[in-house]
Amino acid sequence: MYIVNSTELIPLLQKQWRTVSFAAIAADAGHAVGMSKEAVKIMHQDLTSEHGFSVSWPRFIVPAMAPGKHLDAMNRRSVEVFADEMKTFKAQRTVRLGLSQWSRQTMVAATTEAVWGPQNPYRDPVVVEAWKTFEAGFLTFSMFPMASTFFPKLLRARETVAAAMTEYMRKGGHESASGLVRMRYEHHHGQFGLNLEDIARGELGNTFAVLGNTAPCALWLIYHIFSNDRVLADVRNEVSALVYEEHGKEGDAVHSIDLAAIRTSCPILMSTFQETMRFRAVNPGPRVLLEDVHLDGRYLLKKGSMLMIPATVQHSDVAAWGDDVGEFDHMRFARKPGTGQKRPNRVAFRAFGGGHILCPGRQFASTEIMVFAALLVLQFDILPVQGKWIEPICDNSPAQAGFPIPDEDIEIELRPRDAVKKWNIKFSGSDKAMDIVSEDSPASDPIAL
Repeated sequence: MYIVNSTELIPLLQKQWRTVSFAAIAADAGHAVGMSKEAVKIMHQDLTSEHGFSVSWPRFIVPAMAPGKHLDAMNRRSVEVFADEMKTFKAQRTVRLGLSQWSRQTMVAATTEAVWGPQNPYRDPVVVEAWKTFEAGFLTFSMFPMASTFFPKLLRARETVAAAMTEYMRKGGHESASGLVRMRYEHHHGQFGLNLEDIARGELGNTFAVLGNTAPCALWLIYHIFSNDRVLADVRNEVSALVYEEHGKEGDAVHSIDLAAIRTSCPILMSTFQETMRFRAVNPGPRVLLEDVHLDGRYLLKKGSMLMIPATVQHSDVAAWGDDVGEFDHMRFARKPGTGQKRPNRVAFRAFGGGHILCPGRQFASTEIMVFAALLVLQFDILPVQGKWIEPICDNSPAQAGFPIPDEDIEIELRPRDAVKKWNIKFSGSDKAMDIVSEDSPASDPIAL
């Protein structure tokens, strides 16, 4: 196993994406989700070619996840779910909740509705709970021989979700789903001939990409905003500037906000979100070497080995981030030239991967997480039941988790700031991409970076 600690080596490795492969790892996931031998064989073909299944599908779905009508429709649906959730809790006045559990439930509901559409199989709480069980044990299930025999609970959980997803596909649920699901279906079935059950089981693997990091990232963003008075004030002032007053049918005041504006008009919220990912992300960045690789004229990386680009190493590098790298600075990504403070080395920002395997869903995930936080900041105060914010212990996070998962929930009180104020929450859409990672810069070469 090779561990990459040098930021300077990352662009060199990403240029060799054919042989320093993530696609091989994605193909192996077919076994873990129970796909047929024929499907797994197709997934392993042409791993070094852009025409192969596992290499081509992330690029195939990019049009659905790039700024435009498909992405707007997904974000709009998630905004509707969030707005309904806020309305429900405002009516209840002060409510005690476990922040981790509640934020996860809310993110799962919003995200799955946005992705799988009106027939979303994750509306069934039994399916949601089964997915949670399988997700936590996925690495165990995928690594052990005869896992189906030795881990019956994980097998039952997997098959519960697989059955629900198969029924969803049989009923044509994908036809009224997001552009993302429709394009995945077109790629998997139309181009590579996978049958319906294999496509349905493939959706289990895709659920990791859709849900795996969004829920815990939302938890930590909310935690960092509300546990620090300065961060809360800065974010609240910025988001509040987007609110304007209208008059309802009866002449009463209605406070309106178009949440599409946070994509381009909230640099402090964006920076807080990026800093949350820098400060909390623990994804290991795994690759497999399909051939011997000569790197930088100094290293010979042997075929068959694993390679890791750990986010924690890159995100804690003093050379990349400055002497205050160990502190949470919500303005870090909003620093201006001439202030004397070090600006981030964005190649070292690994929360969404990078290069050829840069997360295609980053624009959707970033928007919905920031929308969730923005609505809470505008409409609620969040107070810790213990009287002060205490950082949770996260010693038992699943090994595959991209963010730490608290061992015990954070008990909070959710208090409406104004229970009678009327809101009009909308999302008009945007054709502009958010500048989240270095590859989002118009002048950048995604593979070179």
